[in-house]
Amino acid sequence: MRATHAGRKRLIVNADDLGLSVAVNRGILKAHRQGIVTSATLLANGPAFDDAVQRIREAPELGIGVHLNVLRGAPLTDPERLPHLTRNGRFHLSWSRMGMVWRPGMAAEIAWEYRAQIERVLAAGIAITHLDGEKHHQQFPPLFRLLRRLLPEYGIRAVRCAPESLTFRFGLTKMVKVAILNTLVRINRASLEATGIRSPDHQAGIAMTGKMTVLALETILSNLPAGVTELCCHPGCMDAEHLLQTADFGSFYIDDLREGELALLTAPDLRRTLALAGIDLIHYADL
Repeated sequence: MRATHAGRKRLIVNADDLGLSVAVNRGILKAHRQGIVTSATLLANGPAFDDAVQRIREAPELGIGVHLNVLRGAPLTDPERLPHLTRNGRFHLSWSRMGMVWRPGMAAEIAWEYRAQIERVLAAGIAITHLDGEKHHQQFPPLFRLLRRLLPEYGIRAVRCAPESLTFRFGLTKMVKVAILNTLVRINRASLEATGIRSPDHQAGIAMTGKMTVLALETILSNLPAGVTELCCHPGCMDAEHLLQTADFGSFYIDDLREGELALLTAPDLRRTLALAGIDLIHYADL
């Protein structure tokens, strides 16, 4: 299960939310071509899925995972089959309520939608490197058990399941959320030991969602541990079309900050700085 390579520092820089809008797609691909993004996770039910697929075909070195989503927008499955997950044809549960309102039948509904999203990406001719989830909801143990069954079925070898290190002090809400996630991750990692499914050793950036700064990025990179770390990021461009495309998909409080992250990730000489620090850039297929 573990991806550790003793003594080496290896970094996956994964951009979430590919497929959210044309502007976000444009920013993620720029962060890949001109910056340090090596991987991205695709929203199969995102408003700009088709645009993302076209851009992916022009970026063969970008690793692509599926950003499983049962929290925003409309499902790919018939909403009538998802009574616990949808209201008026849309997903309606939040991250916290996903764990609080668990009912018999929810796992089956989520399995249907997970399959639909994975199969849409495969049908587009994309080789899937890994799975992760919108708002990290896949770390709830019933859903992680579901992923453990789906990964080998679809020939997918890796999943996001690594503990986050809190490098900075945050507000109480953020620290509690990361502490809960880390507890769930530790439970789930123990269940991966005998499966052959791979995950990075360490996670960075989740606690910095919406707060990534030059100092934060420099601190993360200068303190990178040996083994494989995934840096989770949310670069993108913003324009009026983005707001129209995402109007009924669900609001993202980080939208105003995506261009700032894009600038950080495409800073001049950043790749050279990583190389001089002995940090190898990889993506999930390299685990």
